[in-house]
Amino acid sequence: MKHVRKPRSFLLLVAAIACTSMLAACGGSHPPVAPEAALTRVVSSQWRQFAPRLPGGLSITVITPEGEFFASTLNGATASSHFRAASTTKTFTAAAIMLLQQRGQLDIDHVLSANMPGTARPYLPATPGYAIPYKDQITIQQLLRHRGGVFDVGNKNVPATANAPYAGLRYVDWVEDTQGELHTFTLDELVGVVASNQLVGGLPGEAFRYSNTGYSLLAKIVEQVSGKTFAQFVHDEFLVPNGLSETSFPDDGQTQHLPAPFLEGTTRVGGTLYSTTHRNVSWGVGEGNVVTTPSDLARWFRRLLKGEAGLNAQTIARMRGCETTHEIHVSYGLGLACDPIELGAGHNGGITGYLTTARHDTVSDVTVVVFATLLDADDLMSEGEMLYETARQARTALGY
Repeated sequence: MKHVRKPRSFLLLVAAIACTSMLAACGGSHPPVAPEAALTRVVSSQWRQFAPRLPGGLSITVITPEGEFFASTLNGATASSHFRAASTTKTFTAAAIMLLQQRGQLDIDHVLSANMPGTARPYLPATPGYAIPYKDQITIQQLLRHRGGVFDVGNKNVPATANAPYAGLRYVDWVEDTQGELHTFTLDELVGVVASNQLVGGLPGEAFRYSNTGYSLLAKIVEQVSGKTFAQFVHDEFLVPNGLSETSFPDDGQTQHLPAPFLEGTTRVGGTLYSTTHRNVSWGVGEGNVVTTPSDLARWFRRLLKGEAGLNAQTIARMRGCETTHEIHVSYGLGLACDPIELGAGHNGGITGYLTTARHDTVSDVTVVVFATLLDADDLMSEGEMLYETARQARTALGY
């Protein structure tokens, strides 16, 4: 396999991969005598059907009222193995915003040009670098729902008509090609691409348009309101209190290697396989740079959705207030996806090397994290469906 840092075109593509079949949730019962063996059968069968001749593998962590269980098709994989969980980062960002809302330090119904409550300080710097189109009309809540119309620097090429050396190109790729792969991207830099070129993704509130850059703006708001870096705020408010000691948010270009132990990631594009484990993810602050483990990620979603991660029940209910989107079987709230319904609320994440889905169902009290160490850009929708089906079969195998 070749080592490559690209393509980024398949990075963090959607909030939730379309689910084309909706199965009724089963009632809970006691798990089988050997739950890990049952889960191993599920992931092995699913992986054989999806990728019988491809590298990588499938892993799952399930937490039920009876305990936490892990299984994998990968030799040596454990619930403590590190991987990249991509856009599940957005749940931490949304939780940070909502925690500040809960404390009265911001109001998600404010527009981006407004001042923080009780201060003369704006949510975003009043500088040309943050003069994005419709700044005085986009609300914080619209950013959370991907309805702000913010141009997505992460997933879209800058228009060829832009007066910039990267016109017609993906900005991050252009920077790494011209300045090197160790470049540290900043929130100011990424938002500045939108501001300096007056790029527009759509009108505020008009429609659901997934935007990583919208979440870059949310991360900047967290920093402006809290006085801490995004990584430090999340560390202090969520990682430490919830015992997520194996989760981190690399925000500099030098930190490219995953902590040991880790699972190797592979990407397939145009029939070619690329080794894509280690890479610069400083472009992903607030939107897709999380490094975690199956156990940590499952515990995060479980505690968050149960109202045990620092946010109260009222705040969680507001986050789960999902609206339908133009994507099939996808509804989205404040940093949370609510489909497939039978799996509960959560989020997906796709990045070169890894594809993840994480869900918690409050009815059965079951949390499921499923991820593949192969991002199959040639058949991404089928891979996403396979993750969902694995989660469904895992619940059934454990009696739920």
